[in-house]
Amino acid sequence: MELVIELEDRFNKLLNKISELKEENQRLREEVEAEKETRCDIESRINTLLEKIRNELD
Repeated sequence: MELVIELEDRFNKLLNKISELKEENQRLREEVEAEKETRCDIESRINTLLEKIRNELD
């Protein structure tokens, strides 16, 4: 019976760890998405500036 209790405890710990990892995964996905948006904004600004420079050179 003690073995069953120990196994249940280990199983519950594993379930908790899975839950923690899912939360961390979600947080990291959101962080990556925010970084992608920032990158797109920066690329857009650079392209706008490059276009202005090209127009000035023409």
